[in-house]
Amino acid sequence: MPQITFSTILRILLAALVVGMAMAWFDVQPGDILHWLTGSLGEALANAQAWIGWTVKYVLLGAVVVVPIWVLWYLLQFLRR
Repeated sequence: MPQITFSTILRILLAALVVGMAMAWFDVQPGDILHWLTGSLGEALANAQAWIGWTVKYVLLGAVVVVPIWVLWYLLQFLRR
C-alpha cells in the first residue's frame, strides 16, 4: 500500500483548488454534478432496458425459424446412426 506523504496531500489540495476554481468559473455546483450523474444513470438504464427488449424480440423472431430447422437436422443426424 502506498504511503501518504506530505507531497501527496499537497498535490490533492492543489488539485482541489484548481477544480474548485474551474467549477466556480463555470458556475457549477456539486449538486449539479450529482444531478447530472443520476440523470445520466437513469437514461443509461432506460436505454439498456430498451436495448434488451429489442434484442429479445428479434431473438424470439429468429428462433421461430432456427429452432425447427435445428430440431429437424438433429433428428436426421440421430436417425442416420
